[in-house]
Amino acid sequence: MHSKDFLLKDTNELELEIERHCIGLGLDCSDEYQVHIFAHEMLQNMEHLKDAAGKGDRSARAKVELFGMVLMLHQANTKALGTDYMTQFEGLSTRQPAWTALAKALGSELESRNLDEE
Repeated sequence: MHSKDFLLKDTNELELEIERHCIGLGLDCSDEYQVHIFAHEMLQNMEHLKDAAGKGDRSARAKVELFGMVLMLHQANTKALGTDYMTQFEGLSTRQPAWTALAKALGSELESRNLDEE
């Protein structure tokens, strides 16, 4: 069993890596429009991006890795802060600004897709 301090350290390291990937991709996480476009692209083209990454496309690989890290940080936050941590989401934006921006955009994009399917 991991201690809370150990898990919080993991979340800090994941946030830093997410920020690095965003910088490498030229993605400004403080720009809601850019982040929304990125989320849309990720969900729309995930299979294509995975294929391209497997064929050596570095940009596609960075995008797939970034998406994976966003999911990993969600799991780490759940373990560190409990399953109801999403009620503290706004508070996380000061410690994990890149992750919260991406998580909000991905959640919004998924929600809009679910509404379109109904």
